Amino acid sequence: MEELLQKARALYPGLPDSFINLYVQYWEQTGDAQQAISQTRQDPSYDTIFPGNKTERGQIRYDEVTYFALEDSYIGTLAEYGIPRATSLNILQDRFVSLLENEVSANEFQQRVAAVYRGVQQNIPEVQSFYANNFGIDLDEQSIFLGALDPSVGEDIVAGKITTAQIGGEATRAGFTISLDEARRIQQFGLSQAEARRLFTQAQTQIPQIQELQEREGRTTDEVFDLDDFTEAVVFQGPEELEEIRRLQRSEESRFSPTGGPARSGGRVTGLTQQ
Repeated sequence: MEELLQKARALYPGLPDSFINLYVQYWEQTGDAQQAISQTRQDPSYDTIFPGNKTERGQIRYDEVTYFALEDSYIGTLAEYGIPRATSLNILQDRFVSLLENEVSANEFQQRVAAVYRGVQQNIPEVQSFYANNFGIDLDEQSIFLGALDPSVGEDIVAGKITTAQIGGEATRAGFTISLDEARRIQQFGLSQAEARRLFTQAQTQIPQIQELQEREGRTTDEVFDLDDFTEAVVFQGPEELEEIRRLQRSEESRFSPTGGPARSGGRVTGLTQQ
């Protein structure tokens, strides 16, 4: 028994004892290493030790050493950004199977995490300010990164989704103060970070233009077109807000370029107002 345990550990270095003991049990019964691994993979407890490693047809995705090596590579990628192993395991706990099933390689995972980090790194001060103002907490850079990464390790990264705080950060970067509810609404609509940045950048230029046209008509302070109105028109295609812009366009078309609203591709915004 001890001799088989030593051989099993040499064949499968670093694998958990639950697997090694199960494998040795079948090795003793069959007297053959290949038969033993075949029966081990058919044992019901195998799926507990290696969740997600079987296809719908029961075929093995990765050999057992590769399976754990892939998980370690994911953890190693997160470690490059200062995330402790225990935290990485928590992040991956509910997503590792999905990553395996979608055959996400170590390199692809690294690219996904890097994409999230770049999106956060671009506006750390603004995101920190948004968290402090809306949640009353001070976060360091790593905490903000974790907040963006945690819900996004899987397909959300590919889809380019961002957190509410990142949208709030983009608004702050452009000089606007946006409410938590409005940031959440924009986030749920599905704008990417680039689209959110374009929205607020265009708002910087076009809102003053709209307000100037309103002033020419003698509008009161209560009627001034603001960021909420601009977002409602450009992102959500609000009929009242769009009609106000179109009416101003008709009255002084030469001073303000037309706004056609965002072009859409599927459920995502691909373009905002024209400059």
